[in-house]
Amino acid sequence: MISRLLTGGLARAIMILGIAFFAVFGVIAVVLAKTGNGDLQAVTAAIMGYLFILGFAALWLYERRRLRRPGPVAEEFLGKSHEVAEMVGAPVKVTIPTLPEVTKGPGQITVEAFISGPEGSGEATVVLARIAKGFQVLGADLDVAGAKRSVTGGMRPGG
Repeated sequence: MISRLLTGGLARAIMILGIAFFAVFGVIAVVLAKTGNGDLQAVTAAIMGYLFILGFAALWLYERRRLRRPGPVAEEFLGKSHEVAEMVGAPVKVTIPTLPEVTKGPGQITVEAFISGPEGSGEATVVLARIAKGFQVLGADLDVAGAKRSVTGGMRPGG
């Protein structure tokens, strides 16, 4: 559920979380006012504020941890790439059967993936560089029904 919430990025997920907490607080505040317990609204607001901060921290930690693995970064790159969408159609479905072993320290890693869409399917080889806070896509080679194409990277995760 958290990964589905984060599909639009961390900023979108935080906005949705804030809207949800504000709506819940609004309902609780109306109920408290109607029952004559309006003085409890400040306590409710404080509790909701702390819960929002905890939710924000959980989302941030989950996203940070997710972007430290090469699979989700490669999947996000292929899913958002216009070149991939041109070759297989949109929406693009990315499947990574096996992830390569990740070592510590700088270096490169290659991720093999299957891509599919309404107009076709194929394979992709994504090359990532290990940077201080995760991975950055250097480029990808696509092969869809014998048509080959190279896609330049440079995409930072989450961007």
